[in-house]
Amino acid sequence: MSENKWLKQLRKHDAYVQPNYDAFAPKNCLYTPSPYMNWIFANKSHGIPKGSGVLLYSEPKAGKSLLSQAIAAQLHQDDPEGIVMYFSTEYKGKFQKGFFAGIDPDRLLFYDTSDPKDIFDYLAYEVQPLVQDGMPLRMVIIDSITGIGGVKAQGRSVEDHLIGDKALTITRGLDQIIPFFKKNGITYITVAQIRMNIGAHYGPDIKAAVPKACEHNHEYFISVKRAGSADDKKDLAGNAFEGETKDARGNKDLTGHKIYVKMELSSLGSAGRAAKITVDYKKGFINQHEEIFELGVNTGVLARPNNRVYEFQGIAYDGKNAMAEAIKNSPGLGEAILDEVRFLDS
Repeated sequence: MSENKWLKQLRKHDAYVQPNYDAFAPKNCLYTPSPYMNWIFANKSHGIPKGSGVLLYSEPKAGKSLLSQAIAAQLHQDDPEGIVMYFSTEYKGKFQKGFFAGIDPDRLLFYDTSDPKDIFDYLAYEVQPLVQDGMPLRMVIIDSITGIGGVKAQGRSVEDHLIGDKALTITRGLDQIIPFFKKNGITYITVAQIRMNIGAHYGPDIKAAVPKACEHNHEYFISVKRAGSADDKKDLAGNAFEGETKDARGNKDLTGHKIYVKMELSSLGSAGRAAKITVDYKKGFINQHEEIFELGVNTGVLARPNNRVYEFQGIAYDGKNAMAEAIKNSPGLGEAILDEVRFLDS
């Protein structure tokens, strides 16, 4: 039976969505280097669908920028051509001393600017034609969106308080570039600071310092918190995240820390999932074997016949350290556990 000629004509529109496109197929997703963080995206591939928006927010120094760079590193590992553009509205690009392991410095371009024209207009009018010509831009990071200035405040005195200027500028700017990102499958990560949630009697005490519109043009809202308990200052084997250098009081330099990430809002999966990851300041994400172990336990993929033993596929491991070390020494074992964890979301 021949196709209806009217339907055939309608499907020629550039905006028509092919019904066989699977946004959650592995080939159509980007990933973080953390199996645990990937899990919070709650889809069958545990990935970030290409062209979606991720907003990371937290108090200062919790690890938002580290997370965004780690995702860029994983992209470079997975994609030999992919380019990442990084806009630092806090002008920290020039202080970049090095890159996470896995980042190709030739394909991560830093821009120090808080001028909305240098970000939104540049992307819309100068970068978009390059992408249309075939430039492999895969990700844009804005760190932080809170630092973008308002258009009406440009050149004015600090005494001129223009209510709503920044919010309107950011909203209009995102409206300008997000259709371009969506159409070309460019994932965008925006970083935000936090502010007090004044007047919220029943809501949280703090919230992301972004316009309300960001809840609609970002698919994922992820809160980031620095873990601070005694157990969070060392790995599963008891090794502290410290170097050998000491200060005047005998305190050693920190080499990393653990981070809690929580999917606060999601329009493409379940909200509420939280994960704990370990970041090394030079190496990026580390101790993924510990993450896989915790994922296996918390999802029930690893059986617990008693309080000490862990089992997987008929093999028993005596204690959490033995199980975690087995995962560390056998990538195939870790991937088999992750396959079953992902199957739960399929």
